[in-house]
Amino acid sequence: MFFYLPYGTDAPIYHRPFTTMAMIAVNVAVFFMFSQEQIEPFTLAIGAGLNPIQWLTCNFLHADIFHLIFNMLFLWIFGPVIEGKIGSLKMLAVYLGMAVLFGAMVQILTLGLEPRYALGASGVVYGFAAMSFIWAPENKVHGYLIFWVIIRLFIKETETKIMILVGFFAVVEILFSIFLFGNLATPLLHIAGAVIGLAVAITMLRKNLVDCEQGDIFTFYSQEKDQTEIEAARPDATQRRKEREETIQKRRKLLAEEIELALQNSTPLPAFIIAQRKEREFSDWTLPQESHLMMLQQLLSGKHWTEAIASMQQYLERHQEQAFFVNLMLAQAFLAQNKPKSADKILDCLSMQESEPGQQLALLKIRAKADAMHQENLEKGVYEIIPD
Repeated sequence: MFFYLPYGTDAPIYHRPFTTMAMIAVNVAVFFMFSQEQIEPFTLAIGAGLNPIQWLTCNFLHADIFHLIFNMLFLWIFGPVIEGKIGSLKMLAVYLGMAVLFGAMVQILTLGLEPRYALGASGVVYGFAAMSFIWAPENKVHGYLIFWVIIRLFIKETETKIMILVGFFAVVEILFSIFLFGNLATPLLHIAGAVIGLAVAITMLRKNLVDCEQGDIFTFYSQEKDQTEIEAARPDATQRRKEREETIQKRRKLLAEEIELALQNSTPLPAFIIAQRKEREFSDWTLPQESHLMMLQQLLSGKHWTEAIASMQQYLERHQEQAFFVNLMLAQAFLAQNKPKSADKILDCLSMQESEPGQQLALLKIRAKADAMHQENLEKGVYEIIPD
């Protein structure tokens, strides 16, 4: 059994996802404020005539907590991709418009069928997934792939292209429904949302209502279009690109100021989180060496061991200054987590000849502590497994 838990994307985002966050908040609020009996009249009745109010309301209702969580997770992934390209107001119009179109399409096409009902934001979410497939196929989604094998749990961090992720889930869902349940109702509803999303994405792209910076599926994979033709089709592309660059620079500056302010206030956790987000958002950015050193020292002082270890490992990958000192701190952090073998692995890479007398003494003390801790763990039957 497996589960995919997405948490972010590297797609360029030029507008903060206010509408996405608002829609998530509304869905969550409705779920906890109203009971299943109260929402039943507002679900999408299938095979029971037309009810335009339900075309909208059904998109904000969910059957259970897992239904809600799954939809909101993927709305958080695909929503900012769309909103990041067209802005909050257009995003709101697209969201509500697609919701109504989805409800109307399903209710009209199912007239005369056996009565039942449908609910959930899945139609809009699949619509946004399809739009992301068209507008940003090569951008990646960051997430965790979680496997259960008998009683063991495996977690692997992944980066998957939007094109592959959307295609994979579409195929898996249909096959899962056909071969395990013989029920195509749910995937067909999702496909209806995806069809609407494809139509909206292609229409907006062709009418130049969105600028994908030549990253859309048609331009990216076309070998026939000439750059001159693209620019001619978008006469205002240069100005928009300039505005985007200004927006990017402002955001980079704002995030840098937030990191420095957090460090000045000795609150390293916000600084660490902002720095991680900034590195995902801007691949060419690296936290300056002095700020990085200050942050990891504050993380250690606050005993935020997991974040401190991650920060020190990043530091050693990017900076040479104070490398010996940082390695010693990294070994101490592993000892604080009762991982003497990991500490020894760090110390084995250090050369006494490259260190100062005070650092040599610190290295010997840390190694002695690691050896003692390792021996104590063996006596207690505690074994540490370290990665290669």
